[in-house]
Amino acid sequence: MTMTNHYLRPLTVICLALLSARPLAAADDRVYADKYDGGKLELLEVAGRRGFLVKPTGKVDAARRWVWVAPMYLAGANDAGQVEHAMYVDRILKAGLHVAGVDVGVSCGSPAGAEVYQKFYELVTRERGLNPKARLLGQSNGGLITYGWAFRHPELVERIGCIYPATDFRTWPGLDKVVTFPEPALSYGLSLDELTRRAAEFNPIDNLAPLARAGVKVFHIHGDQDVVVPLAPNSQVFVERYRQLGGDAAVEIIPGLGHGGKEFYNSESLAKFLTE
Repeated sequence: MTMTNHYLRPLTVICLALLSARPLAAADDRVYADKYDGGKLELLEVAGRRGFLVKPTGKVDAARRWVWVAPMYLAGANDAGQVEHAMYVDRILKAGLHVAGVDVGVSCGSPAGAEVYQKFYELVTRERGLNPKARLLGQSNGGLITYGWAFRHPELVERIGCIYPATDFRTWPGLDKVVTFPEPALSYGLSLDELTRRAAEFNPIDNLAPLARAGVKVFHIHGDQDVVVPLAPNSQVFVERYRQLGGDAAVEIIPGLGHGGKEFYNSESLAKFLTE
């Protein structure tokens, strides 16, 4: 699969220094398409960050389960106003589950990003009544975001599905870029030397025990030709370590594919894992 910068870009952020959540103004929904097949969009803001919730308009899961996508633009609109990843977003909605996301940019699993995630979690579970156990979907750099929150709050997670996820930030984006990629408000606040010394404290792949103990199910789908986020250190090693810790984990390897492409979004096994 070929990789484009599209999959690594953060969305333009609206920084409004607010600590409480409220709907965003209508002018701000230009990056979204309210054209989901079986869903209705609600724009949210939490801690000054843009977020969204897509509610199923057909059947609604009795337990009000939901899938939390990262990066958040996975359920947003492209320049043509179309939902970019409708292949799985629509399937989740048709199964009666909500879809949600919040913009933390390319924060590389930072504690600051995880704090924003926790505020968003509290919003959608307490104020919107979603299930207290989240289902998460992380793609590419979204793997670091997803696991960066999940290992800090394992009791709030039911399962995690990922599409060619970065789980070891030493391989993507590399420690030097972990320092520089996040915007200042969401950075690690560490020098490269400090992060190097403390990498195991923050790196998702080094913090799997809490998730395994909590019984969180994990499923990855990854191409064996991925040179951007390599399969072996980010999904294979992850699954091996997780199983050694007694966790339930699997990886589906797609021969001949790299980073990006519709084959991943049409995966029957991933769709079943997220919606069963």
